[in-house]
Amino acid sequence: MPTTSKKKRVRIRRYISIPAMIDTLRRQKLAIPNPENWDDRNDQLFMRLYKDHREAKGLYGMCAALCGETYHHWKIFAGGASGACLVLKRRLLEPYLDRSQPGPKTKIRYAEVDYLKLEEVKELSPDEINDLPFLKRYGFKDENEYRIVIETDTDQQPAIFIDCPHDWIDAVYLNPWLYENQAKSLIETIRQIPGCQKIKIKRSQLINSTTWREAADRIAQKTHHPTLTLAEADKQ
Repeated sequence: MPTTSKKKRVRIRRYISIPAMIDTLRRQKLAIPNPENWDDRNDQLFMRLYKDHREAKGLYGMCAALCGETYHHWKIFAGGASGACLVLKRRLLEPYLDRSQPGPKTKIRYAEVDYLKLEEVKELSPDEINDLPFLKRYGFKDENEYRIVIETDTDQQPAIFIDCPHDWIDAVYLNPWLYENQAKSLIETIRQIPGCQKIKIKRSQLINSTTWREAADRIAQKTHHPTLTLAEADKQ
């Protein structure tokens, strides 16, 4: 019986704040931040050990997801109601990273994260030190994480920026906590950025699904009203 290999995910979801998303679209540059600001202290520790081992003056890491949207990604990765998601085309991003190795003292790496159970963590040895940026505790496995790691011989900065042309972006999603009118206004603002007229932009419906609402309306035999103003309130 023939066997099939695991299919490589072709899209990378980078969850960021709305201001960071607008900056990325305007400048076509994507921030790779300082991992010292990461929430997971285990991650911070492993990245610090790797930086010391490599004798790098600067170390930067970007966390992204290879799976579809989840509540966890929006709340933790994107920061809830202030967040957005850039869906990047992996087939265009990775060749750029391969071409952008500027010199022997600057190194760019990217890989899917491996998730370890505590029994496996206890068996880690100095031989695995180069793998540290791509190891994470098993409890985070559902994040399905992908990382870009950059080390430099220049002093540490809050972030380092890589190219991110508009044609690398498959879609932009706005967080599901925005009101419908807020999302529409933000989409109109993004459309005014040069080069963004044809990018797919929409609000996530993860927690406010149209299909879900329509089902509820059918059950209750009601008509759904997506927006409401004070002038309309007494007419309902």
